[in-house]
Amino acid sequence: MRAIILASGSQANVTYLEIGESKILIDCGLSYRQIVYRLKEHNKNLDNLNAVFITHEHADHVAGLRVLAKNHKMKIVLSEGTYQGLNKRFLGEIDEELFLIVKSLESFEFGDFQVLPFATYHDAVEPFGYRFIEENRSLVYMTDTGYFPIKYYEYLKDADCYIVESNHEVEMLLESARPWLLKRRILDDEGHLSNEDSANLILNLVGERTKQIVLAHLSQECNLERVALETYEKVFLEQGIDIKNYRICAANQNHSTDEIIIE
Repeated sequence: MRAIILASGSQANVTYLEIGESKILIDCGLSYRQIVYRLKEHNKNLDNLNAVFITHEHADHVAGLRVLAKNHKMKIVLSEGTYQGLNKRFLGEIDEELFLIVKSLESFEFGDFQVLPFATYHDAVEPFGYRFIEENRSLVYMTDTGYFPIKYYEYLKDADCYIVESNHEVEMLLESARPWLLKRRILDDEGHLSNEDSANLILNLVGERTKQIVLAHLSQECNLERVALETYEKVFLEQGIDIKNYRICAANQNHSTDEIIIE
């Protein structure tokens, strides 16, 4: 299993995965040209793309869907709510048969791997995260959520890799010039995870298999990579866990991450 986060943030989100013989994307918020360009930097391409897994209908996650579907006849995997909530300008003339509607906590086979969709908590119609499972390896992808309930932790525990939202530093958000209503939306249970909340969530999920943590969807105005990583180190240290036990990095809006290899 291999992963490259091509873009992550409030402007555009795309992650590329290779699982066995399958190629998939998680979200497609970049332009088609940018997706191709950033993949080419890693000597990758979209030939024989099998699917795009959509987390929710906001533009920074689906803006490139129409052109992507025009160039590739891949499955479009999403919740019923996301399907109903998609703005028609992102759809164009996409063949209805390409859509695959899935349900939260109902795992399914896709190619030579399994997928477990799970509900996230965001101001979208029916947002999802996904756990991708290949034999005994797994990757959890979760962004755009204000919190995650303890009763569902068991479904996400002990993944090899977590790509998880670490959106804002609370003090930076409160001191920003953003309107108060927007600040409240971000801080709400259906908003975004702060650095500290993200770290505390991951502390409850990591296990013996966990090796990689990628901090995603960082706010350009209300966060810094350095601050997010330092917060993780502080929260882990308070619980007696050395952050150096994990490979940890922060994804970026403007360029892709290095390739992540899960063996």
